[in-house]
Amino acid sequence: MKIVVLLVTLVAVAKCHEPFRVVFQWNTIDVMWPSEENKEYAISHNDYVPANNFIAGIKFWKGKMYLTIPRWKDGVPVTLGVTSAKPVNHITAPKLEAFPSWEMQKIGDCSAFQMVQSMEIDPIGRMWVLDSGKMSPLSLEVKTTCPPRLVILDLEKNGEVLRIYEFPANVARHGTAHLNDIVLDHEDGGMAYITDSDRNDPGIIVYSLRNNTSWKVRHDSMKAKHEAIKFMISKTPINIPVPVDGIALSPASSNDRQIYYSPLSSFHLYSIPTSVLKNNASNVDSYVKELGRKNSQTDGMMMSAKGVLYFGLLADDAVAMWDTKQSISFTTGQRVISRDHERMQWPDTFAFDEDGNFYCVTNSLQNILENRVNVSIPNYRVVRSETGVKSYQYLEDGTAPEQPEIPTSAANRISLAVTTGLTILLAFVVQ
Repeated sequence: MKIVVLLVTLVAVAKCHEPFRVVFQWNTIDVMWPSEENKEYAISHNDYVPANNFIAGIKFWKGKMYLTIPRWKDGVPVTLGVTSAKPVNHITAPKLEAFPSWEMQKIGDCSAFQMVQSMEIDPIGRMWVLDSGKMSPLSLEVKTTCPPRLVILDLEKNGEVLRIYEFPANVARHGTAHLNDIVLDHEDGGMAYITDSDRNDPGIIVYSLRNNTSWKVRHDSMKAKHEAIKFMISKTPINIPVPVDGIALSPASSNDRQIYYSPLSSFHLYSIPTSVLKNNASNVDSYVKELGRKNSQTDGMMMSAKGVLYFGLLADDAVAMWDTKQSISFTTGQRVISRDHERMQWPDTFAFDEDGNFYCVTNSLQNILENRVNVSIPNYRVVRSETGVKSYQYLEDGTAPEQPEIPTSAANRISLAVTTGLTILLAFVVQ
């Protein structure tokens, strides 16, 4: 159903920051089905349950908006989708196209995506996709079929798979790992820092692109804190312990780069140098800094190229910021820039586009958690603010530093061949 274009100015609490405006909003998430018969079959077999589909991750590349639809419950046919970055024909609730294909959405096929919650796109168009490998963690039966993976796609080549990396069990536990969020570092041959919200083994996973290896850094600051487990959104109580969740990286132009993070169940913001994470130190106590207390729990966060940290305040239906270059103190430097108790319920994920626009997904996730989604009203929104800057991956002038290449190992070539259906060709080459 078409939704009347809604460009509502959200309440701007802080001065000197462009207010957020609603660009897209959906009552339910639907996709571009191969045929109407496919859709009818999916509905009749509970393979598509509209109320169970919600948007989490968001990123942009060359006029396209990429969105993740995590399979937290049954009935989610597409876990990674794409649509135009701007409304087409005034349609603000577009159907999503399966990306890179329907074949890559097949449940139970470990060469396809099983549950994608987050991804990141580097400055040359490579999408780094996190796939936890498990499905339906909120259903009565948790379905675990595949190991957690990192999959890198080339957006310049229609999503061609460049690399597949399966995390070993001692880094991301198969069946319980929850690959939550990811940031990318162009230095040292390319690094990724990933929050694993595994309740029993939370931590920050470090992945080396050059060496194709990974490890996990664990610390007490990454665990859920009892004082912050319970909170309320729109009169809906939340009582779920969630460890390390949001993650951000200081800008590409900064020296001694820092990772910022916070458990969702925490009021505190922490930082740790990337150099410590790269060295895989066994004890990071002396390097972890507690930067200060937030007014509420936080899900997603993101850093701009100019060192501004943006983060959500869940119980306040708000987004806040901290200019790390203007104020050394997080405690005194943080300020709310937008608050709207209707349209900003659960600010989840952030993104910048190439034109300097800043986006936030708000998804009223409390209704998903409590099985109370009302499909007759808007539930999921993409809101936008004009900032004139790019993300942390770029320099302040908007240019990108040199990006690492992806070396192709023999093992990775085999994996890619299988994934793209070239098994027979591979066998012939081996012979």
